[in-house]
Amino acid sequence: MKKFYLTTTLPYVNAEPHIGHALEFVQADAIARYFRKKLGKENVFFNVGTDEHGQKIWDKAQEAGIDVQEFVDRNAQKFKDYCKLFLVEYDNFYKTSDKEHVIAVHKFWNECKKRGDIYKKRYVGKYCVGCERYVTEKDLVDGKCPDHGKAPEERDEENYFFSLSKYKDELLKWFDSNPDVLKPVQKHGELRKIIEEIEDISISRLKKNLSWGIEVPDDPEQVIYVWFDALANYVSAVGYGTDEKKVDEWWPGVQIFGPDNLRFQAVIWQGMLISAGLAHSKKLLEHGMILASDGRKMAKTLENVISPFDQEKKYGAEIVRFYLLTGISTFADSAYKEDELVNMYNARLANNYGNLLNRVIHLANSKEVEINDEESVEKDFREKVLKYKEEIEKLYDEYEIALAGERIDELADWGNKYITEKEPWSKDVKIEDSGKILNNLSYLLKTVTDLYFPIIPVSTEKALEALEKREKIILFNKI
Repeated sequence: MKKFYLTTTLPYVNAEPHIGHALEFVQADAIARYFRKKLGKENVFFNVGTDEHGQKIWDKAQEAGIDVQEFVDRNAQKFKDYCKLFLVEYDNFYKTSDKEHVIAVHKFWNECKKRGDIYKKRYVGKYCVGCERYVTEKDLVDGKCPDHGKAPEERDEENYFFSLSKYKDELLKWFDSNPDVLKPVQKHGELRKIIEEIEDISISRLKKNLSWGIEVPDDPEQVIYVWFDALANYVSAVGYGTDEKKVDEWWPGVQIFGPDNLRFQAVIWQGMLISAGLAHSKKLLEHGMILASDGRKMAKTLENVISPFDQEKKYGAEIVRFYLLTGISTFADSAYKEDELVNMYNARLANNYGNLLNRVIHLANSKEVEINDEESVEKDFREKVLKYKEEIEKLYDEYEIALAGERIDELADWGNKYITEKEPWSKDVKIEDSGKILNNLSYLLKTVTDLYFPIIPVSTEKALEALEKREKIILFNKI
């Protein structure tokens, strides 16, 4: 049986989880849930975790006045709790401070070194602690990092470098031969430009300047650059360094990440994979960025940051999850608008899907007719539902979650139009004809419920139980 491996990026544990993490986690969870149903639970492996090394994390631990390991463990737990809150059912939670990760990173480093791709040289440049990387003047605005609002530090160090430029032609050939590896297609030009402009990258820091990290093998005065360290998790999560048979079974995988991550996921990591003798990633999914309601980028200074915790308290986790997956574009930047969340929830779930579910159960009971008999569904009706189902499953297969959600809503809407047209409640409709109509609709509802499961797993399980037991239920109260 074909295996399916999916991983998110590993967020830094120097701050609270934000709405962007919720988007990435629930998108990945919906994908994992869909493929578990399609391939079987044992054939899907879903990895999340936390990136726990680097200067930012060390500084935050010092500010908090606690041991750095205690700090990262405490904050990693917040991300575990966050996943639980938003119904994210991962198979593995990866921590880069774990001993197994250190073993894997050292193996990865040594494989690249054996290939002759790691060398040492002096480097003088500007270093942004917030970005955990060296930056150039073109990266700055008025001499400051645009993302962190601070001027970078001037550093003069002897570091280890990775020969990324050596693989420029190979990376271009790989991408040109496999353009479908990256979604969305709008990002293809940007990726090609990044590959064409790649240079060798610094992959270590002096330990005296960065004490919290993994030591370079055979050089305790240097620690491995946080990105080189963290990226290796994608293969070590499936056994690299400890179980090569498991690696062969699961790798390559699908990676989902945000728009600020393209260079690392699609260029640096792919170059590292070539050097270590591993296959390229199977699929790279760059989700969009959540913007403020006015379309501007969220920033604390603009006081327009949306708290996922506040949204959960206000509406409930599953409603927030529903909006993130169906109201926010899967592969483009989107404004988060609460009025849109409310309108979409009321229209699609309360008025459409939930209303149809209640009508069918109520009428089946009042008319005392049989439903849930799939073999008796009328041929034309079955074929129409199956056509919708095939289209929706194709969208899921292509990771188009928001578009799949739209099409599911259309199927439920067609069910409501059908019941209005056929009027199974009418005294003019024979009881056996009412039974056929309602049985058809029970088949449609089961299909809608199965297709909605990756998006709203708790509500759909309740809906399926209510339909099978013919118990009226108000799943979606209007807000």
